[in-house]
Amino acid sequence: MTPALLIARGCIIHWVNAWIAPVEYVFDMIDSELERRGVAPDEIDRLTHTA
Repeated sequence: MTPALLIARGCIIHWVNAWIAPVEYVFDMIDSELERRGVAPDEIDRLTHTA
């Protein structure tokens, strides 16, 4: 690859990581809170499928 393509690839990878990081953080917080409350993963799946 040419240097310009490598730079563009690197920029895209960093941009996507920066965009996804807050979303991943929120999902981790939700998962931690459900675990703290004692909600089993099977219960979560059942609740989403009945809605």
